[in-house]
This record gives sequence, structure tokens and C-alpha cells, in this order.
Amino acid sequence: MTAASALVFAACGSDDDASSTTDGEASTGTDAEAPVETDGEAPAETDAPAETDAPAETDGEAAAGSDGGTLIWAHEQEPGDLHLDDPENNLSITSWIRSAMIEGLFGISGATEYYPELLADDGELTTNDDGSVTGTFTMRDGLLWSDGDDLTADDVVWTYNTIMATDGETEDGDPNYIYLLGDRTGLDTITDISNDGNTISITWSSFFAGYKGVLNEVYPMHQFNADPAAAAAELNDGLREWTAPDGSTIASSGPMIFDSWEKGVQMNLVRNDAYSGSNSPDAKNNGVAFVDGVQINFVTDTDAQINALQAGEAQIVMTQPQLAFEDLASSDDFTVASSAGPVFEHWGLNLNNVHLAKPGVREGLAFAMDKTEVMAGLYTPLFGDSLPGEGLGNTMWLSNQSTYENHAGDAGYGAGDIASAQAALEGAGYTLNGDGVYEHPEDGALTLRVGTTGGNRLREIQQELIQAQMSDAGIEIVIDNVEGGAYFSEVPFSADAIACATSGGAEGNCDIWDITQFAWVGGPWPGGQVASYRAGGPNNPYGFANDAFEVKADECDATVDDAERAACYNEIDRYVTTLELDAENGLFMLPLTQKPSFYGFTSDLSQAGVAPDAQGAGPLTNVADFQFAS
Repeated sequence: MTAASALVFAACGSDDDASSTTDGEASTGTDAEAPVETDGEAPAETDAPAETDAPAETDGEAAAGSDGGTLIWAHEQEPGDLHLDDPENNLSITSWIRSAMIEGLFGISGATEYYPELLADDGELTTNDDGSVTGTFTMRDGLLWSDGDDLTADDVVWTYNTIMATDGETEDGDPNYIYLLGDRTGLDTITDISNDGNTISITWSSFFAGYKGVLNEVYPMHQFNADPAAAAAELNDGLREWTAPDGSTIASSGPMIFDSWEKGVQMNLVRNDAYSGSNSPDAKNNGVAFVDGVQINFVTDTDAQINALQAGEAQIVMTQPQLAFEDLASSDDFTVASSAGPVFEHWGLNLNNVHLAKPGVREGLAFAMDKTEVMAGLYTPLFGDSLPGEGLGNTMWLSNQSTYENHAGDAGYGAGDIASAQAALEGAGYTLNGDGVYEHPEDGALTLRVGTTGGNRLREIQQELIQAQMSDAGIEIVIDNVEGGAYFSEVPFSADAIACATSGGAEGNCDIWDITQFAWVGGPWPGGQVASYRAGGPNNPYGFANDAFEVKADECDATVDDAERAACYNEIDRYVTTLELDAENGLFMLPLTQKPSFYGFTSDLSQAGVAPDAQGAGPLTNVADFQFAS
């Protein structure tokens, strides 16, 4: 995983949900969110979460409280190991744990923006005469590893060389990289990297918009072989159990150090007293952590998580939203502190389906969908007004970002406009039959299946709400779920489904699915989302292909000016969410809403940390801020 190209689906399913895999595998991406639990009741008529006082910002000074103690986090899924970059093992929980131990050149803030983490500032970019771009970056002074060794620019250059070390070539002539990593986007275009003291120079063959995410973790060179190829093999082994070749714990640059792991029960981290302090704009405490350590209890049952929080046996939770959490959200003893991160829920359409291939049918779905009903019934009770009540209308920029534009809303979609939905269907040659369902003279009744990870009650109710909306417009929706994480590998990302999508319908099986409901997980760089829209790749299950889109997407990634680049990404989103730029194949995704993880803490804490809901961030990013009440 490189955070620069982070694009993953949120594998939200039952307790036995499998992780996603990275490029080249059916389920694509670099990280899957932990699965939600299967239990949950239908949402009651509830008001928005009760207003509770979150810890105040203190400008670097701690809130009144008690130092020490062990912070306990109850989480439903345990990682297979801690080698996050292994394409076979890349759960969000792994990323979230590692964020407390290993830092990179840039971190991710609660506003889903990059900030200089190990760097003194953002650095400077220079465009060279040959079109290449050189970045000059300076490390912060006085950085230390937890074992007392200096953390320097030498570690940065060595980390890059280790990640890029190869053992010859594959049979196809591609580099045979040793270090397990699903995607080297942004790393593979670096033509030179060097350092002079604590100043690093990195040259890319051309501008890469996601450059701040390419070295999101830096490893301790002094604990591994100086030869990058040998070190790459050592890292593959050592990162799994977080051990160096000599059997010692891998040194930390972050606020916590790995301590122990009782598989199936809990993992323990202890405070890094050599921590150089946070550089995050969210940080309230700029020194070492107040708490002595963190205990992560792996609790697979939602009710058990809630009981642990209510009984004072855990202080924080950050997981997929569940209807059962409504009671916590309305409790005076619990603060909901979720932020609208880069995770968004959508209905994706199979362009190779005989009905969905017609633009009028896709518009009919878009008009008939009423996102306000979904928001009011499912998301507002959990997250209050942190999400817009009209839902989401963009897949590149999200609603809490200043560059966001509601393209779907501007087109009139998502507001439950039944008249416009029916007009679009009739324009495509459909007429209502005796059963109240629109029917095409050649292709039959407009019956479409929608599938997702079964056992997730919030998602199932979301399907049921939209199913009823579509019925009002004369569209029959059949719910066709698969329990847990098996849904992804068996349905939209199955080999036959991807073969259909990548061949334009000429190969594979185009009838496996019609509509898919899941969430993509992105990051601060929206260009990572483009991977799921590019033609011919395993990340694109929809079957969308447009040469002009490809050219424009490359142009966006190569645009140096921030404002111009933001406008460019907004433009290419119109291919995805409207028919404006591609009247034949556009509008293949119906974005529903951002979907924050459910993050909150109990009144046992006088102060908690901001928990950025993104790959490479999470609840422990600002763990130094957590402090118990006196």
C-alpha cells in the first residue's frame, strides 16, 4: 500500500468477513475496513444524538486529568498479522494499530488532509527543464527511534530503496519486487532519491499529485540489513509479528511501542518515552503520551462491545456503524466524535446488464432514489449533522472538503423525483405492465438485483428503503446478498465478473450481478479513486470505459496547481455521477453518503484524541492526547 494510491472497498459484513486484497486480486485496493457485526434492530424513531461536551482544544496543554493508566479499545476484528502491505492482509485495524508506532514523511489529519509528520514543513517542488519534478524536504530536528537511535534522512532513503529492491524480473518482464506491496504508484516514477544530511531530494519523472503519500511509513534502518534486497526479505518476515531480525521489537517513531499479542484476545502497546512529539494540527499534547499504553481487546460481538464501554471495561470504540450504537450515541456518558472521512457508500451499476446499459434506466434509478430518507433513517441517528442530509453527490471530493461539488444533486438525482424517473424510463422505451413494473418490449420487465455483504443490518435496511423507493417508480429491485466478505469475491469482483467488465462484455459472465452496494475507502488524494474507473483493470467492476476520461484523469494527476487540479477532479467525476460528459456510458455510480466509522469515548476520559477516519490514520493517530479523568 502507498497511501498516495489508497483505494479500497470497505468490506462490511458479518463476523467472519474476509479482508480485501490489493491490485491483481478480485477484491482490489489496499485496505478493507473491519467488518460490522450482524446483529442490530431496525432504527427507531429517534432524535439526533444528544449533544455531549467533547474535550476542548487546549493549544498544546492537557485538559485537567490523571496521567497514566491503560487506554482500552474494544474492536471487533483482529488482524492476521501486522504486515499491512501484504496484499493478502490489509485490514483497516492493521493500519490503525501501526499508525501509533510508525510515522512517515506526511500524516493525515482529521480534515483528511496531509500534514508534515517527520518533516519540518511541506517542502518545495521544482519543475525541471525536462519535465521532471524535484521535491526538497527537510526532516525535523531531534527525531529519535524508541530505542534511542537517531531517526534521520538516511532511514528515509533506505526505506525507499528497500521497498523498490528487486530480484530480477518476472516472466512478463516486470520488476520482481521482494517487499510485499500491492501498488507502487508514485514510487515507481521516482528517478532519483538522495539526502544531504537531513535534507532529502526526490525526483519524479513528471509531477505526481499524490506525492505526499508515497513514503507514509519510514522503517528503522539500524535494525535491518543495510543491503536493501536483504532488508526487504527481513521486513516481510519481521513486520508480521513486529520483530527485528535479532528478535527484538521493531523500534517505533510514533507514540507507542509494540509490547505483546495474545492472539484471539488482545494486543498491548506501551508508551514510547523517546517520542519526539506530534506534528499533527489536531494534536493537543505535543509531548509523550499521557497514558502508559493501549490495550486492544478483540471483541467480536457488538453487544459485548457496548457492554464493555458501559461497564468501564473499555474507553474507546472505532468501528463500522451499527444500528445498535444508537443507545451509545444518545448517552450522556458517551461522546460521539466521528468525523466524515474518505469512506463513501454507493450503488454501483453493471453497464453490461441489458437494462442498465440504457442511460434512461440509470437515470430512472438516480431520479427515484431518495437519499434524504436514507440519511434521516440510518445515518443522522448515529452521526447527527456531521453528514449532509441530502446525501453525497460526488465520488472524487467528499462533502467535508472545500472542493466538493454536488454533481448528482445538481442534475436532480437523489431527491425521490418519481415523475422524472418514470419519464426517463419511458424515454428508453419502457411502459408500465399490469404488475406496476416497467417493461421493455425486447428486454422484458425491469427487474434488477442488488447485493451487498449480508448480515450487516444497517446495509440491509438501506437496501430495503431504496427498494421501496424504486418500487414507487415502477422498478422492481430484488435483494440478493451474500453473507460476509464472500460477497466481494463471489459477486462484483469474481473472476468471471471482472472478465466481463474488462472485456466490454465479450468474455466472462456478465449476469453475476446487476447493482452492487458497498463503500470505497480513499484518502487525501482523490486520484486514487480513478483506479476503479479505468478501463480494463481489475479495480473496475462496472465496465466503464472512456478514452477521454482516461486522458483527463492523467491530466488531473499531472496538474501542479492545487486549484486547477481540484477543478479537474471535479470535472472527471461528472463522467461517473452524471450523463453530462458521456451520454452513453456515464452515470454508473449512485453515491449515497460518506460513511464515517463509529468513533467515540466514555466519560472515563477527560480528553480524547481526534481520530482521522482514513487509511494510515485511525483512532490511535493522536493517542498521545488521551487522558483519564481525575
